[in-house]
Amino acid sequence: MKKLLLVSLIGFCFSPLVQAQEMGQYCGTPPGIVDWLLNYQRNPSAYLRSPELLYVPLTIHIVGNDNGSGYFPVSRVLDAFCTLNKDFEASNIQFFIEGELNYIDNSEYYDHDFRQGQEMMEEYNVDNTINCYIVSNPAGNCGYAYYGLGVALNKSCTTEDDHTWAHEIGHFLSLPHTFSGWEGTNHQEFEPTPSSVNGRLIERVDGSNCQNAGDGFCDTPPDYLSNRWPCQPDKMSTALQKDPAGISFRSDGTLIMSYSFDECASRFSSGQSEAMRANLLNLRTNLLYNQSPGYYLENPEITAVTPVDGTTITDVNSLKLEWQPVEGAEGYIVQLSLLSNLGIEIVYRSFNTSDNQVEVFNLISDRDWIWRVRPYNRYDACAEFSNAFTFETGNFINTTREEISPTDFFIQPNPQNVGGMLVVEFDLPIALDLQLNLYSMAGQRIFGEQLSAHYGLNKLEVPTDNLEPGIYLIGLEHAQGRQFQKVVIH
Repeated sequence: MKKLLLVSLIGFCFSPLVQAQEMGQYCGTPPGIVDWLLNYQRNPSAYLRSPELLYVPLTIHIVGNDNGSGYFPVSRVLDAFCTLNKDFEASNIQFFIEGELNYIDNSEYYDHDFRQGQEMMEEYNVDNTINCYIVSNPAGNCGYAYYGLGVALNKSCTTEDDHTWAHEIGHFLSLPHTFSGWEGTNHQEFEPTPSSVNGRLIERVDGSNCQNAGDGFCDTPPDYLSNRWPCQPDKMSTALQKDPAGISFRSDGTLIMSYSFDECASRFSSGQSEAMRANLLNLRTNLLYNQSPGYYLENPEITAVTPVDGTTITDVNSLKLEWQPVEGAEGYIVQLSLLSNLGIEIVYRSFNTSDNQVEVFNLISDRDWIWRVRPYNRYDACAEFSNAFTFETGNFINTTREEISPTDFFIQPNPQNVGGMLVVEFDLPIALDLQLNLYSMAGQRIFGEQLSAHYGLNKLEVPTDNLEPGIYLIGLEHAQGRQFQKVVIH
């Protein structure tokens, strides 16, 4: 039976269709500030405070298609989780992963609208945790937060270089955007700047109305920029704005709750941090049930047990990779790669295990191999991969079928004009890690991207903006070999 919950949608993050990683993600929130925060900002001293480090549990749901494809890789979950905790470190708030990662096979939730998103959360939420859902398309956005219900994140916006996760949890813990009131409104359309917009007072540079204008925090300066924006070297906006009194200023790009590009953002203000802590200590005490100190992995050393570094493996049908267990580790990411004929390292298999060993089947003979181990636990996902361990497989016959290659590999349009987008399509009988490379006819690699391709039809885009007219090779390089197609750019 589904729970009936009163929720408020306070954060939507919109992602552009092209160049999401380069240009950053767009984000928009309906005007208004949640009632709890309005009451808190009127009288912060009336709320319980504590200087102690607060540990907050997350339940992480990884959503895929009905057939189980499209899952966000665990290694990338850990990268983003590490960044999330770094973003909240100065706020004296740290998150831990409660329970196991929850995998959901549901195409409607993998690519959902807001109604389906709320239905997903009501169906799968785990009580007394902040529920975070990593999907392919959260209602056409980069992410959103239902205040009191959960957070949805686009997997393309959930990387170690993004602050979307921190931004959305900021919403979940009551924070508005720094430009509250300007949502969907361009300040350049006004001359002079009015005293209010969309029913919200506009914050002035002198701070005279900071308590009841903008986001209501006096330590976040005025910000009228409701579109994604770049910053100068000093992290201030390139755009110059004027407040209602005609005083010029630039927005502070370091604030995570602004719309500055990810390379600018890095912090919450003291006032924002105190509000989130008060929200936890007064309204969300159910999230504070476990305040035992977290265990953190400090520069863990990984020692390989087998195979011995640099040895030649004679049994290519089955191989055990084993290492000495790391104190405090609850899981390990193991990455097994091989070197292609061009010397490029290609990920062959990735494993997530709670044991200090994994077994690999169906190796390719007569190849050079590299493997690494990355430990983690529910509190700490910031450990890096170990140094590489190596082995080689001799020229032995594998009794199992080696060839698992892409089929129906083609490129369109071909020829293509300079500046146009090439669409690469191929079909796979199983999920496979591979490398997409673009070469000149002289053999120079111009572009490369590592891919975790899924079962069935895969479609990828390759930009041609920086290419000169000519003939090029696009290659799919994988554990079983290489496949190439010529493409003409004119």
